[in-house]
Amino acid sequence: MDKVKTKYGSFTCCSDASDLRKKYRCPVEYHLNGEVKSIYLQDEEEVSLPEGRFQAELLTFYEDGSIKRLFPRYGQLSSYWSVEDEIEEAPEYVFTVNGQDLKIRPQCLYFYPSGKIRSVTIWPTDSVTVNTPKGPVTSKLGFEIYENRAIRSIEPSFGTVFDTEYGKAKPFMIRKHMLHAEDASTRFDNTGNLTSFATLHTKVEVNGRIYKAGDYRSPLIIYLGENSVGISGANDMNIWFDTTHDEVRFC
Repeated sequence: MDKVKTKYGSFTCCSDASDLRKKYRCPVEYHLNGEVKSIYLQDEEEVSLPEGRFQAELLTFYEDGSIKRLFPRYGQLSSYWSVEDEIEEAPEYVFTVNGQDLKIRPQCLYFYPSGKIRSVTIWPTDSVTVNTPKGPVTSKLGFEIYENRAIRSIEPSFGTVFDTEYGKAKPFMIRKHMLHAEDASTRFDNTGNLTSFATLHTKVEVNGRIYKAGDYRSPLIIYLGENSVGISGANDMNIWFDTTHDEVRFC
C-alpha cells in the first residue's frame, strides 16, 4: 500500500474500497504547488498534533502542509451502514473552551494554520453546551473558537434567549445543510461582545416601526455595533440605525 509523507509523518492512503463503509473517492489529492491537499486513509491512524493525539480517517491540508481538517470517521452511509453505526464507533475527546472541559465525539476538527483548533463539528445525534459571554448555549452543530479559545461563533438550539441592552434576543436559524460548525449565525468578537445573530422570533422595533423575519427560510440577521444596530433580511433589506438618535428595542 502507498505511503504519503507529510510533516506529521507518513500515512497509508486507501487502496481498497471493498469494505462496505469505504467511500469511493480519490485517496490522495494535491494542491497546485505540489503539496498534499487530502489523504483518505486505508485504516484509522493516530495523528499527533500540538492540540493532542487524534484518530483520523480523512485528512485535509493547507498549501503550506499544515493540517486543515481532520475527520476521525469518514465512512459511506448506505442501507448496510447507517450514521448510527458510524457514530457508535466514533472516538471521544476532551476539549477545553473558556476554561470549560467538554467531552465530545467530533465529526470534524478544523484547525488554524497555526495548528490550533478553530472549530469542532459534532455528530447530528449529539449536542454540546458551551459557556459563552451570554451564558450557556446548547448547539447541535458544534462551535467555533478563536486561537485564544474564546467563542467565535455558535448555532444555538431552539429556545435559546440572550439578554442584551436592547431587550431579549432569541437567536435561532434553520440550516438545511449543516456541514461544519464555523461561520455559524451567532457570532462574538475576540473580546466577548455579541456582534450578530440570526433570528426567526426576535422583532426589532425602531422609532415605532417593527422589522421581523420573513419566514423560516428568511431569518432576520441583527448586527450589533458600537452605538449602532443593523438588520438584514428578506427583500434585500439592509439597514443600520444610530442608537444615539434612534430608539431601538427587541420585542
